Amino acid sequence: MNAKIFSGRVTRRGIVAVARLAGAGLLVLSLNACVVAEARPRARVVAVAEPPPRVVVAEAPRAPEVAVVIRETPPAPRREVILERERPSPAHVWVAGYWRHDGRAFVWVAGHWERPPHERAVWVAPRWERREGGYVFIEGGWR
Repeated sequence: MNAKIFSGRVTRRGIVAVARLAGAGLLVLSLNACVVAEARPRARVVAVAEPPPRVVVAEAPRAPEVAVVIRETPPAPRREVILERERPSPAHVWVAGYWRHDGRAFVWVAGHWERPPHERAVWVAPRWERREGGYVFIEGGWR
């Protein structure tokens, strides 16, 4: 048996053959070391939130109104000049001036431009009503 294992001569072809063989061996080793596991399905996360609290909007209870009766007759309303060019926006409306009583005398509250609190709001002007032998002031406001 004359088997020649290594002749002592290294050729380029031999180096390429050994490199290919080593590469193939590393590939086989790397594939054998792989562990293939089944992909676990992701757990479903379900967030359950409590419904929002119920909101009830109600007017705060009003203190009983105390009617102050003024014995003297309120003066006639003043004439006011309304300048349309001073209107801040088309949404603003003119709130006319009125007489108010400060406890000693009547005081004029000048008219002014005001924006309604909502689209269909209507201004109800303040007024003086005749009651109990005198006059009672009824506050104005948006309705």
